Amino acid sequence: MTAYRLAARAYIDDLSGLGAKLFGGRWNPVGCPCIYASQNLSLALLEKYVHAEFRECMERLALLRIDIPDDDNLVFHVDDRQLKKNWANDIAYTQWIGEQILTDPEIIAFTAPSAIVPSERNVILNPFAKKFGLVQFLPAVDFSADLRLLAKLLTRKPTS
Repeated sequence: MTAYRLAARAYIDDLSGLGAKLFGGRWNPVGCPCIYASQNLSLALLEKYVHAEFRECMERLALLRIDIPDDDNLVFHVDDRQLKKNWANDIAYTQWIGEQILTDPEIIAFTAPSAIVPSERNVILNPFAKKFGLVQFLPAVDFSADLRLLAKLLTRKPTS
């Protein structure tokens, strides 16, 4: 399985899960490290965009392509049909699910539906899994998107 990660150039090579550990995310609570990626590059861009507050958040991005073994013993797939109906609006629920998976040292990654495009999947990697070394990270490359997509962010300025 191939996954795509977009992050600020300064942080793209950090594979410790520190950012997610410090701030939490949809599928992990604060204190639980992981690395977020998506199964599609376009979804990775949408995920980055929806969380960006200002133009600066979408500048100086890098793309990391990740190759993950296609092994159901190492990669868990959250069953959308088993999620409660309003899962996308209950972050404590999705964080609880993610934490249960991320504390299993045998699971190197799991896939889960995107709250933005539920028919597409995000990939959450466990940097502390026993076999995390099987995950291959290709060299990061600079990434930029069409400025028309970023027009909303371009007009907003940070407030001090």
